[in-house]
Amino acid sequence: MKINIYHEPNLKENHVDLHYNKTDEETMAVKQYLSSFQGLIPGKDEETEREKMLIPGEILYIEVVDRKTYAYLKDSVWRISYGLQQFMEQFGAVGFARNNKSMLVNIYHIKELKAQINMRVNIVMDNGEEIVLNRSYKNEFYKYLEKRMAQS
Repeated sequence: MKINIYHEPNLKENHVDLHYNKTDEETMAVKQYLSSFQGLIPGKDEETEREKMLIPGEILYIEVVDRKTYAYLKDSVWRISYGLQQFMEQFGAVGFARNNKSMLVNIYHIKELKAQINMRVNIVMDNGEEIVLNRSYKNEFYKYLEKRMAQS
């Protein structure tokens, strides 16, 4: 990848342009890094190859499936190049909490928490989808939920 850096004293606003002919891992990594400055996340629809910049607050939950990370919105799914830990470090303050080993939930998109037998809890999201809150993450999840709701 060729990189050009220019100092322009008369420039009114700093900007970065990324020109590419195909989306590969290097391009996605650069897009991800640049997007972190704007708080946006580059996502890709694997079926249509369409790309979109995702707003973290619009994401209902993040899930890792077969070592690939997906962001679930109300009506679409996007592959992102973040790992769960990396995502939490960068966007945890937006309202994401871990509910099991391979998933993060945006607490601001929770419609209700439904208690099940055997001390299990289902998380019902805005779109009606139900997600299981793993028992080993339950205490940490509730502490995070209380803390974030107290700050709201």
